[in-house]
Amino acid sequence: MSKVSIGLPVFNGADYVSQAIESIVSQSFGDFDLHISDNASCDGTEDICRSYAGRDRRVHYIRQARNVGAAANFNLLFARGSSVYFKWAAHDDVLHPRFLEESVAALDNQPRCVLASPASQLIDERGDVLLFSAERGGVVDRSGVCWPSLPEENDGLTCDDAALRFKAVLLKMVMCVEVFGLMRREALVRTSLHGPFGGSDKVLLAQMALLGPFWLGSEVLFSRRCHPKQFSATSSGTYRTTWFSGRRESLLKQQLKLLAAYCRTVGTGDLSTRQKATCIVSIARRGLFRGNHLERLANGLVGNP
Repeated sequence: MSKVSIGLPVFNGADYVSQAIESIVSQSFGDFDLHISDNASCDGTEDICRSYAGRDRRVHYIRQARNVGAAANFNLLFARGSSVYFKWAAHDDVLHPRFLEESVAALDNQPRCVLASPASQLIDERGDVLLFSAERGGVVDRSGVCWPSLPEENDGLTCDDAALRFKAVLLKMVMCVEVFGLMRREALVRTSLHGPFGGSDKVLLAQMALLGPFWLGSEVLFSRRCHPKQFSATSSGTYRTTWFSGRRESLLKQQLKLLAAYCRTVGTGDLSTRQKATCIVSIARRGLFRGNHLERLANGLVGNP
């Protein structure tokens, strides 16, 4: 059994998946297995992935007979291994060579930490680092989309109080790059994993935050790619719901699923009355003031995409 298991879900990722795989197999820490789940791609993804699996025994490729939705494709990869540590990898991101080495060392040396996330940067489709625009208040890609700057300086994720870590996830986390960090399997198995609704990655991180502190590295070892084909940059709410669940659902239903998931997370956590109150206030603040949720709920009620 390898110490680390990496799960790479992919759908029509031929443009970038070879760069993602190459960055993984080139890691300075080599005690890992890479499992790729192809969600019924119809481009050249299958040939690329099978080529890597054929020449590196650490790489394993499976293909779904039909598109099962992104959430299910993420989750089945976690179920395939039994390693001490687990990591999801996106098909269009790039790991720097020492990502695993530093992350494994952090979790080995700090047994209370449930997740290790080195510092991150945003890159474009060509691999160039996105530059900060003071006028736009973020980094801007070649399509003119403005993204939040990294790192997010969210020290609340590292504190001892579980409720404050939960609050840090809900109110200060934007890009959710931590979902691609290295996770302690014994903690991750206690979560609900990815749900079939938008925002489920943040629910998962909120659940992990209740289980223990995060380790946040200061050295940039992860490049998150932003590009025109990225669904989060340009897609409608209707498409986003289908992408996560594999079926069409109203935006209202998806938003209600997200709210219910946050509330269940607090209800099942081993928290004091004070901590639960802090978490509930954080959920309410997020619902009212973050991400235009009131506008999204209104759109869902009237049937807008």
